[in-house]
Amino acid sequence: MSSWISGIFQAEEVAVQYMELIPEGLKEHQNLIHVEDMKYPFYIIESQGDFQFLTKDEVIALFNNTDVSEDEEEVFFNIYTIHSDYRPKKPGTDYMGILHHDHVTNDFMERYKDGGTEILVKRRIF
Repeated sequence: MSSWISGIFQAEEVAVQYMELIPEGLKEHQNLIHVEDMKYPFYIIESQGDFQFLTKDEVIALFNNTDVSEDEEEVFFNIYTIHSDYRPKKPGTDYMGILHHDHVTNDFMERYKDGGTEILVKRRIF
C-alpha cells in the first residue's frame, strides 16, 4: 500500500481536530507524527514510501552526499517544500501532488553537482 501525508499542521490541536474529520474507512491508514522543533519552511523527502522531515541545512547535506548514478532514469527522491499548513479538501486523502515538489532525478543531481544550491533556488525549493 502506498503512503502519503494527509495534512501538515504547525499546531498539534489543529492536527488532532483534522484527524477527527477523517472518514472511518481512511482512519486506519493514518498516523499522527510529531516533528520536534520543525518550523516553516521545512522539507519533506519521500523515498521508497518513507518520509523524512528536514531543515534547509539537512537538505543541502543530503544533496552533497547523493552521488550521480550510472542509471540515467534514476529517481533518487521527491522533495516537497513546506511553507505553511497543508490540508486537502477531503480529509485523509492523498493530494500531496498539489504541494510544491520536485522529482530529484539523475539529471537534477548532475545540475546540482555542477552549480550547487543555485539549482535549488531556481527550482523554488529554497
